[in-house]
Amino acid sequence: MTASLTHNGRAPYHLTLPHSVAQSGTFFFLLFLFIWPFQGALFLTDNLFDIQGFKPFNLLSAVVLAYLVFDTAPLHATDKIERASIRIFLLYFVTFAIALIRSVPNAPLLHSRFPGIPGSYVDFVLSACIVPTFYTLSFLFILRRMCSFQELEKITTVICLSILLLSISFVALVLMNPSVLLSGHAGGMTDSDRDEMAQLCITYFGSHYNVIGSMFISTVPLLLYRALTRGALWIAPLCLSLLAVLLLESRTTLVAVAASCSLFLILRRRFGILVFGAGAAGVTSLVWRGPTVDALLSVGFGSGSVVSADTLLTGRVDYIWRPLLEEWTSNIGLFLVGAGRYGIGTSQLWNTGTLLEKTVAHNAIIEFFLDCGVILTGVALMFLMAGTVTAWRVGRRLNSDLYWALFASMFGCGISMATGRAIFPTIENMYAFPIIAMMINVARLRYLDAYRSRPKTNQNPEEIVAR
Repeated sequence: MTASLTHNGRAPYHLTLPHSVAQSGTFFFLLFLFIWPFQGALFLTDNLFDIQGFKPFNLLSAVVLAYLVFDTAPLHATDKIERASIRIFLLYFVTFAIALIRSVPNAPLLHSRFPGIPGSYVDFVLSACIVPTFYTLSFLFILRRMCSFQELEKITTVICLSILLLSISFVALVLMNPSVLLSGHAGGMTDSDRDEMAQLCITYFGSHYNVIGSMFISTVPLLLYRALTRGALWIAPLCLSLLAVLLLESRTTLVAVAASCSLFLILRRRFGILVFGAGAAGVTSLVWRGPTVDALLSVGFGSGSVVSADTLLTGRVDYIWRPLLEEWTSNIGLFLVGAGRYGIGTSQLWNTGTLLEKTVAHNAIIEFFLDCGVILTGVALMFLMAGTVTAWRVGRRLNSDLYWALFASMFGCGISMATGRAIFPTIENMYAFPIIAMMINVARLRYLDAYRSRPKTNQNPEEIVAR
């Protein structure tokens, strides 16, 4: 697939800036993607010239936004797939904006319970709206500007190199601080047992280890794709990322990465590699039961414990999900429309001992329900199910290695939603936006190739795309 999506049978849309400027925009966008895992590092969090919000990541994001607005018509669709994608994106963004606007009056309360959230209304909007919005830029930029197969491969390379650097940095830090591995061997490994790992990640990366785990969930299948299609050069980066996952002490990350990589190997009929990988994982768990594997095998099965959903999920059922759902369903307003963004922070059960004081609900669907209510949650679930079914059907028609790798990445993200992540844009799900856009463009390229290979007729490419 070497084609580029340039028109829809009508007059093509011409860029308004010189080609060299457009190339610069692509460079800044790739740099924007590359620094995603490190945006919370010390050297990227300081305000330049002591001006609030003038952080390197924010400024780079603003440059990407400027290129997107002035070098492309971001909402100008060239075919039915792109038009439908933009409309769904706008619906998603409007839902996010409404939830955020409803939460602005709660800023002082949220600040008192979540110190990381600014207490002033202006700073709250900037931190809760502007930065998450930057993550969504990648969707429109790729959908509108990174349309050729070579460009999609270039994005994949940049993401993989970024994760390679993250893996090297994380493994090196763990080796220099081996005590973080010893702190997680106490029984089932509770959150307090992993405080040292959390502190290490926050100190050097500015993110919790679950956030870093989300990055691996979204990207390890892409490294596996590279290792299978681009030769032995990518085996070392893949192995380093898997080692980082083992050391991270995040059970959800381990399960999601294993499931997504297994799915990709099954879809590509690489059963030999799957069996070899499963055997290697089994031997590793017997020879060296690291903290993550130890926690995964022991949680809920400690001495004297009763196996239940709550013990398996380390208290999430009885001390987060059940009390919150009971509170929201007992109030008709909260039940129907939710409490706005960060709805969990408005719970009246806070400080009563019946609710764990967490910044998130540790379940993406429940968190969305707390924010937006049952009506929009039902709509979101329908979109998620329809999108999954559509993506699966498209993948079977395309039979593309890159597409299935992207699909496996989103499959892993879907699994991780059961114990964390979010539907609204956050640092944890930021890779979902470029991945979904790349899946859409792979499909559009294949349909465009099918159109160009047909005998010349008066048939419009949109008719091929509609199929």
